[in-house]
Order: sequence, then C-alpha cells, then structure tokens
Amino acid sequence: MFGELATDAQPQIRHGERALTHIYRIAAGLESPILGEQEILTQFRQTLIRAEDAGQASGVFARALETAVAVGRQARELLPGSPHNSMAAVAAQAVGTADRVAVLGSGVMGTAVVDGLLLLPAPPCVTVVARHPEKVGDRPGVQVLAFDEAPAVLAEFPAVISATSAKHRLVDDESLVAAVARRGKPLTLIDMAMPPDFAPSLSEGVTYFDIDDLARMADRRSRSDEADALVQGAAAEAYRQYRDHHEVGPLIGQLMSSADEIVDGVVKRFSGRLSNSGDEAALRQAVHTATRSLLARPVSYLKGEDRAPEAIDVIADAFGVDDD
Repeated sequence: MFGELATDAQPQIRHGERALTHIYRIAAGLESPILGEQEILTQFRQTLIRAEDAGQASGVFARALETAVAVGRQARELLPGSPHNSMAAVAAQAVGTADRVAVLGSGVMGTAVVDGLLLLPAPPCVTVVARHPEKVGDRPGVQVLAFDEAPAVLAEFPAVISATSAKHRLVDDESLVAAVARRGKPLTLIDMAMPPDFAPSLSEGVTYFDIDDLARMADRRSRSDEADALVQGAAAEAYRQYRDHHEVGPLIGQLMSSADEIVDGVVKRFSGRLSNSGDEAALRQAVHTATRSLLARPVSYLKGEDRAPEAIDVIADAFGVDDD
C-alpha cells in the first residue's frame, strides 16, 4: 500500500477521532506547507468522488468525508487570502528567470502550475505536455504538445515542471539519460509528482527540486486559531455521529436485549408463586419498568453530545455486554 519506506521512516498511525481530525485538517489545507493550499481541497474532493463511484466510501463514512470538504471551504475563509497561496505557485517561482518552461501534466496541479507561471512578474513562455493534448483548452501564450515530446522537452527547455499523477515514471531511465546528455545548458527540473517522476541525481547540469524541497522553500503563514478550532470541532462532531451509528446504536440495542432477558428470567422465576395467573402480566410490566428506568440515564448519556470518549467502553463493560 505504501511502497518502499526508507529505513529511517517513522510513519504515524492514527485511530478513531485523531484519524478523522487529521483527514479534516488535510482537506482544509492545515497540514500543507502553505496553510490553506488551494489545490489540496480540489484533489480531496475528486478522490472522494472516485471512491464513492467505486463503492469504496459510502454511508456514514462517506458523509463524514463530504463534511470535510464543506469544512475545508469554511476554514479557508478564516485564512488570509493570497494569489500565491499554493505549492503550484512556489513551483512556478522556483524556475527563476527561465524564459521557457514546460509543464508535464494537464490535471488539477498542472493547470495550477500554469496559472502560477502566468502570474509571475515576467511570465515565461509556457508549454504544456499532456497525455491527451486535445482535451487541453486553448490559452493565450500557452503551447500544447503530446506526451511523446517529453524527452525532447527535457533536452531543450531551460526549466521543466512535472505535475502529473501517474503511478509510474513518464520517461524511462535510458531515454532520460539520453535527453539530459543532449543538453548544452543547465536544466531546472521541478518534480511535484507523487511518486516522483525523476531520480534526483541526473547530472551536474541539472538542478532538481522535489515536493519536499518545495515545502522547505514555502513560507508558512501564521496559524489561524479560528480555522484550527473550526476543523477540530467539526471533526469531533463527525466522529461522534460515526461512532453513534456504529457503536452507540448497537450498544443500546444490546442493553435493551439484556434487560428483556432479565425480565423474562424474573417472570419465569416468580410466576409459580403467584396466586392469580393474571398477576403475571402485572409482574412483567413492573420488572420491565424497573429495568428501563435503570437504563434510562446511561442510555440518555450515551446519546448525549457531552459524553466522555471512553463512555461506550465503560458502560459496555459495566453492564457486561460486547461493544464490538
């Protein structure tokens, strides 16, 4: 799932509300090198749509993720606006004084990179290299080439930005080495792809930046306590609804089922001592009322918004029912 991790990698594993809160923060751009990064929310929303179409996200879980998109939009309204508020803009600025720049990829990130290049004080001539050039709309000053031109672009352009979402490298190692060897001038190669499209050590004439380098170049804006609080609260509420659906409802059902078993057991035990057979109904009603009265407060607490996170486990253990 994660591919090959470096030996010094220390991945974090999150569970429950912490996991959902992290997802919400990603959607809101609060975990990005540039807070509120524009492209992240679009990518998150498109990924969610694909997951729902494939049946990988549905029900309460899908609704929680849909809420993350809405909360992400709200969070951005609490952050200061900036025309350069994206990693794409940072990549565009990293090309320096290059007069020609090729952008590999025409998706969300590729389009954002083109926008960033055109916003520069001295915009370069921009060429988009796309897998489906016929689908790229016409833009003034932007040339479009087919993907088989990628090796030629790498051999000729002073700056190339790879902004694809391909799961494999665009240019094989042999073609890449041949393209770079043909160069007579330095190349600035910016690799925004995940996984990377290129190897970092191509030749002495290549200056290579990957997504981590761009993150270090980005100037983080000051944190927004309002945005943090908004996302934290929304994630907590979404997780409460998720857990209510999957754990609180079934737990309450098990409590009621256990209470009914107690009622049946008591009635069976004492029915033989009744002088009047008609008193059995009254006995059943009395025991039923007593058990429901006993459960009323814990059930109400389970349904409440202010319950402690560990309440489900504690109540399940106290009443001897399985909360799994």
